[in-house]
Amino acid sequence: MTERNIRDGCQGFTLLELVAALSIAAVIGVFAAGFLHPQAKLYYGFDRLAKAEGMCSQAYTKLEELLRYGYVYYVEPGHPETLSYYVREPGISRPSCEVNGITYEKLPPVSGWPHISADDLEVDAFDGMTLELDFDGTETGQARVLIRIMKDEETVYEQEAVIHSMYDYQVEEG
Repeated sequence: MTERNIRDGCQGFTLLELVAALSIAAVIGVFAAGFLHPQAKLYYGFDRLAKAEGMCSQAYTKLEELLRYGYVYYVEPGHPETLSYYVREPGISRPSCEVNGITYEKLPPVSGWPHISADDLEVDAFDGMTLELDFDGTETGQARVLIRIMKDEETVYEQEAVIHSMYDYQVEEG
């Protein structure tokens, strides 16, 4: 074969073949994107939920560490996001009073008690999610809390918990 015959056989793709190949590639790309987009969205949703559950778990652990030694819990009406709690100091006896045959220790004013809110817990935040606490329903001997993880004014995850005092608000007779 001569050099001229070799060049004549290597003409490449025609414009029609190139357009057909690009069209087929575009159709395959559209189908692939249609399949992958919902999968990515589902993955993102599960990832966000897992991070929210982690934040909630971390918040509960910190609350439980702080409140398990609480003696009395108090939520100011109109401010359910903050919980005040009294911790009995060992070796310090306080004056007591009797109500209906039960002797109670007189407690210092609530304003001097430690308090806790979502900002005080220092929970790791992910993807702009925020922690909210609602202590509505708290009673003297047990703290009720609704731990809510929010993102853009939408609840991502929430969990209710009750933390009981290890002590009774009562002075034993004897």
